[in-house]
Amino acid sequence: MIKTKEINSINSRSCYELDLKSIKHWNQNQWENELEKDYVTAIGIFSNNTILGVCVFHKIHDEAEIRYLSVHPSYKRRGLGKKLIYKILQECKNENIKRIFLEVSLKNKQALKFYDYFGFETISIRKKYYKDGSDALLKEKNVK
Repeated sequence: MIKTKEINSINSRSCYELDLKSIKHWNQNQWENELEKDYVTAIGIFSNNTILGVCVFHKIHDEAEIRYLSVHPSYKRRGLGKKLIYKILQECKNENIKRIFLEVSLKNKQALKFYDYFGFETISIRKKYYKDGSDALLKEKNVK
């Protein structure tokens, strides 16, 4: 059975292990620190007690920023990322968040298509932002 639920620093090891298999964004200490912050909300998607995907976002006043979104490589293209985004959108509506921001590499075509599906629009480009020299697109979605 697949379910989504809010997670915290207790889940940092599982998040780190998932991250190692996917985008390799944060180390173990960074996961612990991120999940302890008051303004951070993290949603996990689980099958039984196994974490299959995670989304971390910051809430500041009436805005939010998605800082991390990943699904285990073996479970991609099964709608789990969509479930996470729908859960985040509902959370933002419940908390009167007006806009959500995120950043994504111009090279990540799969992610760009995914975010376009949800109506995120490019508002800025950060030239040569990533270590590999690729540009970052700053995207925004108004929450209604």
